Amino acid sequence: MPRVKVSPPDQFLFSMERCVGISDVNYAKHLDSVAMIKILHEARLQFLASLGFTEGNIFGLGMVVTDLAVEYCSESFANDQLIIDVGASSFNRYGFDIGLQVTNRALEKVVCNAKMGVVFFDFDKHQIFQIPPAFSAMLQQPEARVA
Repeated sequence: MPRVKVSPPDQFLFSMERCVGISDVNYAKHLDSVAMIKILHEARLQFLASLGFTEGNIFGLGMVVTDLAVEYCSESFANDQLIIDVGASSFNRYGFDIGLQVTNRALEKVVCNAKMGVVFFDFDKHQIFQIPPAFSAMLQQPEARVA
């Protein structure tokens, strides 16, 4: 089976830092894949928070992850300082892709590239919904962001 290849987005819109904790490493003493998924999820939530939203309320709609791909490029260990850069691409009627690149700060080495497909969801009606135009504009034209 061919390996998954994930390209980072053309532009990053948000960045956060995270230290790899002891509870994030596995028996091989490197960053566990489950812990990485949790770090990527946290980066998505912090990205939304930087825009003034939560995953449960983006102009009245929720955001649901529909797929996730992670391409690991190098190991990471306890106490490594990670930089997680976040961007957006592949917009469609109902959502877009959130692209993430995780880098080891000290080594300036990419640990992984990841992408999450997300759609907008009306939790009351239990159905996907079109991406709010104002939200799409915020991401596709960062200079148009509302502070």
